[in-house]
This record gives sequence, C-alpha cells and structure tokens, in this order.
Amino acid sequence: MKRPFPIDPVRTAIAIAYRNNRLIADFVLPRVPVGAESFKWWKYDKVERLALVEDSVSRKGLTNEVEFNASEQTDSTEDHGLQDGVPQSDIDNAPEGYDPLDHATEGLTDLILLNREVRAAQTLFNPANHGTKKSLANAEKFDNKDADLLSFLLEQLDLPLMRPTALTIGRAEFTQLRTNRSMVAAMHGNSGDRGSLTVQQVAELLELENVFVGEARMNIAKKGKAPEIKRAWSGHAAFTYLDGQADTSNGRMTWGITAQHGDRFAGQWYDKDIGLRGGEVVRVGESVKELVVAPDCGLLLQDVLGYSPA
Repeated sequence: MKRPFPIDPVRTAIAIAYRNNRLIADFVLPRVPVGAESFKWWKYDKVERLALVEDSVSRKGLTNEVEFNASEQTDSTEDHGLQDGVPQSDIDNAPEGYDPLDHATEGLTDLILLNREVRAAQTLFNPANHGTKKSLANAEKFDNKDADLLSFLLEQLDLPLMRPTALTIGRAEFTQLRTNRSMVAAMHGNSGDRGSLTVQQVAELLELENVFVGEARMNIAKKGKAPEIKRAWSGHAAFTYLDGQADTSNGRMTWGITAQHGDRFAGQWYDKDIGLRGGEVVRVGESVKELVVAPDCGLLLQDVLGYSPA
C-alpha cells in the first residue's frame, strides 16, 4: 500500500541506529518482526506441553501419536510517532558540525523510546500479567537488612511454571537488594555488614541469566506545569522466563515479546508555515505491540521497599 509520506533514508538511519543505553525495554520485551500491521500469534496450551504421554513402542507396534492444539490470537501493532518543526533560520545559521535536523531526529527518537520504556514498565509490573505474585511483608522487604533475601528469593523462583531467567528491577530497589546482608555474605563470605554486589553477582546467586536494572525517569506533569519527575521502574521486582528464540509463530514458551512491523523510520518535508521563512518538519515513528505470551512464566514481587524512592 502506497502512503503519501516522505521517508528520509538519512534520518531513518539515525532513528534506527540511535540507542539510549540507559533503557531496558528491548531486553525485557524483545522485539520480533511481524509481516503486517495486523498479525496472528499462537497461544499454546501449557498443559499439553507438560503432559506425560506413553512413548514406548514395541518391536512391531504403532508409535503413539499426539496432536498439539493452539488458539489463534489476532492482534495489531500500534503506531507511535512524534514530529518537530525546525525553522529554516535555525538550519541556515547552524554552526559547523551541527545539523538541527539530525538533532531533532535524535531527540524525537529519545522521546519515543522513553514512552516505550514506560509501556514496558507498566506491562512488567502489572499483576494481571503474572501467574505468580506476592506483596511483600515488612520482614521480606528489600530494605530490611536483616531479611534473608537469598533464601526467600530462591524459594519464590521455584514457584512459576518455568523457573525465571531474568530479573527486572528499578535502580533504587536494586541498590537495596545488592547490599542485603544475606546476599553480600553469600557472595563475599563475610558477615554481610559491608560491601555490595554487582549485577553479575546477583545473577549468579539467584541462578539467573540476566538482571535488567531500570533507571529511566519521566516528567508526569502536564505541559506548562512545574516538573514532576518520577521513576519509570519503581516499587516492584519482576522475574520472567525469556526464550530468545520465541516469536509470534513458533509457539515457544516465553513470558513476553514485542511485535514490530517494519523498522523505526524518519521522514522530512518542507512546511511554509514554520516561522517567517518556513522550515523542515521531521517525524519519527514505529509500529509495535507489547505482548504477554505466557503469564504463568512470570513472578511479580510487589511493594519490595518499605518506602517510596525519590
């Protein structure tokens, strides 16, 4: 289908290549390509994959046959985009080595990625998206230095259908976890009163493949109001089983993925109504949809701190 929108290959290359290394959404909900905006994905019955089926075959007997059933889910990617108008005077007077249109492309991409980060956090920290969830008592809070978090967490990780491979947690929550006495003592062989753990050491202690620490902040104040900065990842800790080979069609068990139609793109066109001499409009966008494929592969620990981090 032809669309009357001028895609700019130079700006698109910038939008695709741009990476904000402080964001984790693409790790906790990996992107997988889909062939169209409207797509189908298969939801398999977890009971079938766990069934004990007789597989013994006598010398001349028939091999037992099984059939896997699946329910077809229909979904659509959602469009997310922003644009910025750059006056021609800004372009004409830009200092050497600085391109206002490149700068606008990067800025727009940053905002789109921040919005995705917030959607990912809301998805990860939604209790409805996890088969196992628990609101922590005071004795289990991460900021309780006397809590035996190592034993507690290892017990919790045995509860989901598939043992989680990844922990997703906010920076303030992770700081308390990595300095907990039981965690420090187990890794360093001391009393646990001093020291801290790295991301890799926490993963090792909890037998996880990855620990993703969210640091994004957002301004939730309405335009024109005083800034109100909040953490995107705050309050909870999500443990999920992630299969890097899973997509929308192969039915591999994984907690969640992101369906993506096409690449992130950028376009540019002239607008005579920008300022006195007109200017260029830059638009950046992408079509994605965050999907929770197997909630039973998730464990959500809620209210892991006894205070609200700033």
